[in-house]
Amino acid sequence: MTGARIPERFAAVFGDWTPQAVVFDCDGLLLDTESVWQQTQDAVVEQLQAHLDEADEDVLHGSTLEDAADLIAKRAKRPVDEVHQMLLENFEQRLAAGVHPMPGAPEIVAAAGAKLPLGCASNSWMEALEEKLTAGGLREHFTVLKASDSVEHPKPAPDMYVAAARELGADPGHMLAFEDSGTGARAARDGGLRLIAVPAPGYDAPPADLALTSLEDPELQEWIASW
Repeated sequence: MTGARIPERFAAVFGDWTPQAVVFDCDGLLLDTESVWQQTQDAVVEQLQAHLDEADEDVLHGSTLEDAADLIAKRAKRPVDEVHQMLLENFEQRLAAGVHPMPGAPEIVAAAGAKLPLGCASNSWMEALEEKLTAGGLREHFTVLKASDSVEHPKPAPDMYVAAARELGADPGHMLAFEDSGTGARAARDGGLRLIAVPAPGYDAPPADLALTSLEDPELQEWIASW
């Protein structure tokens, strides 16, 4: 510890605990790609005239490309491979228009990376994850990346968090995760990590050690400075 002040909210939850490494989710937490992915799904659903119910929408939030393709294909009664390709092409076209960091993300990633090794765990596929982080100006901060196609089971399974811990050289119980979705939060918790949830606007915070409304929270910067 540096002797810097620990904000009361963080002290009440974490005490004098500090992480050995930090793993961030990507979409909707660091980069404003969740809206792009939602636009992609909506466009393909409309094009195929698939009918989704409320439960389907919950499943799609934070889903992998494969899971989204499988669900939409079932609802549209179309081949999974066809839907998978439609989603992939639509998403990549939208990403080409530009990727923007979420408010506070560059500052928090830089601050945490100056203290500890960082990982990024995403239900995106690896090629897309690399491209998004690079386009968003954040790739240089991460020593470990984990994606849906780099582990046997993507989120909500804990596989990528456990694998990230191993490669970062830290015990999961001494690691901190940042997540925005229930899918990712479950993966982090089941992997044994401490967790800060930063839900997207309009979504409830999933169960976590602490929930924040934004990465711009000034007390988050203060807490990181105390590590």
